[in-house]
Parts: sequence; structure tokens; C-alpha cells
Amino acid sequence: MGATADGKMQTMMVRSSLLIIILVLLASASEGLANGRQTCGRQLNDWCPSYRGDPCNQHKNTAACMADLKCYGMPYKGESMVACKFDARGFASNCPTVGCTSKRPKR
Repeated sequence: MGATADGKMQTMMVRSSLLIIILVLLASASEGLANGRQTCGRQLNDWCPSYRGDPCNQHKNTAACMADLKCYGMPYKGESMVACKFDARGFASNCPTVGCTSKRPKR
């Protein structure tokens, strides 16, 4: 299956490679858009917004969120060496809080 003199085989390989790269990039881009911003919360310094109109969105850090008894912490979704230990309101003692929401965390 050698290349022909006019380079048709090389052209087909380049086109196929480009198509595969484009499909992979589109798939990875759409993953973050499927349910809002899924990639938020995977970095230690993230602060993710809750749903639109959530009154707890006004809090811009963990301390302010914890002070509001109607709000809950959003869990860190990144990698950790140990499992995060959450309290009843979704704040972890050994992992960062990455957002503030009025939705009760799932158990």
C-alpha cells in the first residue's frame, strides 16, 4: 500500500487525521457544555456559579457561603489523594469548596 506518484495516499491520510482531530476536539468541547460548565470545580482555586437566580450566587468565597445558613457548599470534583469528608451542608474539612448554592447536597 505504498504512496502513488501523485500523493493521493498522503492526501487521504492527512484528511483522515484532520477529521479525527476535529472530532476529538468537538467531543471534548461539548463535554463541558452538556450540563452547564462541568469543568468548573476541578481546580483547587475554582469558584463555580450555581444556577441562574440562585440567591447564594452572591457569595464569592467559602466563608461568606458558610455564614449564610440557607446556602450549601459545592463539592470539589478534582482529584484528591484521600476522599473528601463533607459536613451536612456540603463543606469539606479536607477539600476546597468550589461554589455556593441553595440546593441541599445529595447524600
